[in-house]
Amino acid sequence: QVFVKCHFDYDPATDSLIPCKEAGLKFMAGDLLQIVNQDDPNWWQACHVEGGSAGLVPSQLLEEKRKAFVKRDGEVAPTSGTGTSAWQGG
Repeated sequence: QVFVKCHFDYDPATDSLIPCKEAGLKFMAGDLLQIVNQDDPNWWQACHVEGGSAGLVPSQLLEEKRKAFVKRDGEVAPTSGTGTSAWQGG
């Protein structure tokens, strides 16, 4: 059995990647979910520990991919040919 604690809110109604919005499982940060099936690399079947029906939630891999494609505030694309960002820590 696999259990996870959610660290973000998720609403399948607003997710453009989910294959079937009606099959999605809405959750909030702090919720405990039991992962029922991890066969698909992008969508896991889960249910709330407190009870309720099972539904699809994004897999860890899908969330990591999604975050990798979202630019953060203040990020600037590297300038052509330099390979460095216009913003640097320090």
